[in-house]
Amino acid sequence: MHKDVYEYLVESGISCEYMEKEKQIKIFIQTEGNQYELRMKFPQYYPYEFPEIYIEDQKELCVPHLYTDNKLCLYDTNEVLPNPERYREEALESVRRAKDLLASSEKQENIIDYQIEAISFWDAKVAGKIDYLGSGNTDTHLLWSCEWLDDWFVVADTQDKIEEFFDNSYGLQKPKNAIFKKALFINIGISVLMHLYTIQDIHDLIPQKELSKFYSFLVSNQGEGLIILCADNGFGSCLLALKINLLSNGIKPSHRNIKGMLVANKSRKFKRLKLKNFEMKRLFTRGGDGSAAFDKKCLLIGCGSIGSYVSKAIIDTGITDNITLLDNDNLNIENLARHLCGSQYLLFPKPKSEVLKSELLKHYPAMKCNSIVGNAWEYLLNHCCLINDFDIIWVCVGNTVIEKKIIQLIKEKVIHKECIILWVEPYLIAGHALILQKEIDESTEKSIFDVNGAFNNNVLNDSKEYLKSEAGCQSAYAPYAGFEAQKFVLDFLDVYYRKVYSKEEKHNYEFTWIGKMKWARQKKFNIKSKWRAKEDRFMELKRIDNQ
Repeated sequence: MHKDVYEYLVESGISCEYMEKEKQIKIFIQTEGNQYELRMKFPQYYPYEFPEIYIEDQKELCVPHLYTDNKLCLYDTNEVLPNPERYREEALESVRRAKDLLASSEKQENIIDYQIEAISFWDAKVAGKIDYLGSGNTDTHLLWSCEWLDDWFVVADTQDKIEEFFDNSYGLQKPKNAIFKKALFINIGISVLMHLYTIQDIHDLIPQKELSKFYSFLVSNQGEGLIILCADNGFGSCLLALKINLLSNGIKPSHRNIKGMLVANKSRKFKRLKLKNFEMKRLFTRGGDGSAAFDKKCLLIGCGSIGSYVSKAIIDTGITDNITLLDNDNLNIENLARHLCGSQYLLFPKPKSEVLKSELLKHYPAMKCNSIVGNAWEYLLNHCCLINDFDIIWVCVGNTVIEKKIIQLIKEKVIHKECIILWVEPYLIAGHALILQKEIDESTEKSIFDVNGAFNNNVLNDSKEYLKSEAGCQSAYAPYAGFEAQKFVLDFLDVYYRKVYSKEEKHNYEFTWIGKMKWARQKKFNIKSKWRAKEDRFMELKRIDNQ
């Protein structure tokens, strides 16, 4: 097959030689400027993979789409797949693509491609790595860094964030010998990121207005330190990480001599570092559709089953990357089958707010997540001003008395932020949500409560009748499956995001989700007539304020 390809290339006018021993084809390409020697190699699963073409000498050309082993990248295999039946034609096409790439590089017609691939070129010659837990701040600012292995750093806004990362992401305590040092984030704006080899090359990239911060950083760090460059390469922002170490010949860096010291070190090379960017925007752009806004600061009261799924869902929908969790109960074994957190948190008693924080930070290390181990009543009665610091309050306590108190505080305008109350009925026959975005008017109050002060939209006539308790257990619980709980939360968040959250006008709404209705009818549950004929997975969103 390889020799067949060689003969086809010769017939097509390509100057080449077949290397019998190596099972490769040596190819000679003549452009307007130079002659190049290429080698065509055949991968293990050829012809189900494209042939590989390597350049022997790129003659100091800036050639984009070139791997560190001098292999030319000629196809985007996410867009184009090989056709095994046309393997000879595809080999010829590969040679033509290689020639076009080299000819364009000679004329610098594809220089923008080189610029786009700046990070790939940078990463090809790294000598260390950084786990970057950025907050999204693109202004020039100081950060904290911690080197926990040789040339492996964790960088974040605070030392606490770094320690959380060790614990949640790596399951480690901060290494005893690890030292916290300052790092510097510099926004260099729109920049050409080619031919960066020396400290002078980096110095020339830094805008004049940011140079004083660069100098001060080097002075305070004894002429060395981690630097993260934020650049716009014409197609979006990218981050490059490096480590500078100035030779000082025993002279202590100062504001007087730092410029001269940089001149003396201008030909000295810096150390390139591979940056793993954990920023929320980056994660949800590369691992999502890029639509996440993360523009709300949220408080979640109640970190049980429903609350745990809500916390994950409001991140995944892009509503928030800043959550405060409030709960004073501990996670226990009875929670596991229907909770986001697992048994790894049961070795020692831990509050649900703390373990849920750890679980969320395992998924999203750079998000802002705070835990308050406290009683909801304490905050409702004594700290409502703190509650109003948030944009949305999510209430998942499953406690009617607390829910009514929150509604009363909204009515009295003590709480004046959007509030969403979620609860479920036994066996998840139904799940409910109240979305309160404005004052509690007469229409809203009538829709929420019946004449006896109970929630009006419950599906079962008496939910307490279906509570259960285990032998020896003094407290009743509502039975429902974890899958049903997740389905309810995800369906609600989908409807909320599309039909409420994204709207400019603010109103009050009531949401009802029907779960295991068919099963409940078979079991002859006492169902309100309004809901008895509904099918499983029925949903209703109804506006309940004055129209």
